[in-house]
Amino acid sequence: MTATRPLCVQIAALGGQGGGVLTEWLSNAAERHGFPSQATSIPGVAQRTGATTYYFEMLPEKDVAGQPVFSLFPDADDIDLMASMEPTEAGRALERGLVTGRTTVITANRRIYSTAEKSVAGDGIVPAATILDALQQAAGKLIQVDAEVLAQKAGAQGNAVLFGAIAGAGVLPLDIDNCRAAIEAKGVAVAANLSGFEAGLEAVQTPQAVPEDPLLFYAPIPEAFVNDMGAIAEDLWPIIGHGLSRLVDYQGVKYARLYLKRLKPFLELESQPPRHLTGEVAKRLAAWMSYEDVIRVAQLKSRPGRFTDIRDDLNLEEGAPLTVVDYLKPGREELASLLPPGIGHLVMALPKSAKTGGLKLKIDATSLQGYLSYRLLAGLRGWRRFTYRYGQEQKAINIWLKAVEDAAARDTELARRVTEMALLARGYGDVRHRGLARLKDLLKDFKARLESDAAAVSATIDEALEAARNDPDGDCRGGST
Repeated sequence: MTATRPLCVQIAALGGQGGGVLTEWLSNAAERHGFPSQATSIPGVAQRTGATTYYFEMLPEKDVAGQPVFSLFPDADDIDLMASMEPTEAGRALERGLVTGRTTVITANRRIYSTAEKSVAGDGIVPAATILDALQQAAGKLIQVDAEVLAQKAGAQGNAVLFGAIAGAGVLPLDIDNCRAAIEAKGVAVAANLSGFEAGLEAVQTPQAVPEDPLLFYAPIPEAFVNDMGAIAEDLWPIIGHGLSRLVDYQGVKYARLYLKRLKPFLELESQPPRHLTGEVAKRLAAWMSYEDVIRVAQLKSRPGRFTDIRDDLNLEEGAPLTVVDYLKPGREELASLLPPGIGHLVMALPKSAKTGGLKLKIDATSLQGYLSYRLLAGLRGWRRFTYRYGQEQKAINIWLKAVEDAAARDTELARRVTEMALLARGYGDVRHRGLARLKDLLKDFKARLESDAAAVSATIDEALEAARNDPDGDCRGGST
């Protein structure tokens, strides 16, 4: 490296992650060293959705003769350091040929899902491991930082942690004290950002083991089921324990025991690992059994800690005014979900109003009246078992589970794909109604059809899954019976 070639740095962040502030810290630190530098940026479209790219060049020598001329954008095989607040953004740089053997990549290891990933029916997530493995192979060095956890522990933001990691990586000849001074000079949350900086610095100097999947979180096994788990293979404890915890919270211990009862045939079928089918059934069954009705929505919206989470997301100081208004539009489906089966059936048979499509509600969740309204609805949890919606959902679940069992008796891979058909039980209102009707149609006389022509059934399942995954409106017309 000579004065004729600058050190080139690209920083990638999502809107709201503080990439601009990080670039300012970097520029200030270089200026304090006397290194000529330049920073440019391409802003994203909105907070938490648009990616923002920052490009920084710095001559690693002082007192350079003449006026340096810097580039406004990076070129292929020209990046010395790639720093990313999200691994996908580092992956984009790799795709563009910017990450090569000369590049040191420093990236947060936790994914922030894109809109495209979240809009896919079922699991549309691109695993972080896939991106990180590609970066490991292409880059000269890959440094992973659990920026989210480190920032939380330090009471800072992830950009301060990443700045510490950049300073500690040794790619840029920046003095640590000058980096600290840059944070102080900026004057924004100085104490918290210094704490985050130190956390990132330490994470690079004394790296910790990186979890296989840092996004994966499992709730602890409920105390009432600790003894029951002794009869279940340990490799299934995380997913089944999480399902039990979710269902205890949703409806209670008795309902969670129904979950275990429904899993029993699959636990007996797959007595040895790998237990892919059982794990898939356990995951999708727990999600389906905790379907979101009016009662569940009210429970979640009145849950302790909701407003604290919102304050944290908005970076509001404690004591700052906060008003949360929920805009709801319950229709006949939501009304029927609270009624006894007979009355609910009659409500669903009524013609749907084309004018409103539902009752427009505006609820101030931070007011006493709004909070009590939610708590009143959440208190109907015990009544749920006697409602029209509960009966419809449980009937559909039983049809689906029976089809999975019938398929498993012939082919566990086919059974796994039948298990995925649970993704049709999604959304609410007309979308869910169409999905459940389509599922019922696909699984009608399933065992007999399977015995008659298993290949045709398999093709129908694949066609229906493909249609469901690519149909955001839940029309799900693919496949034929």
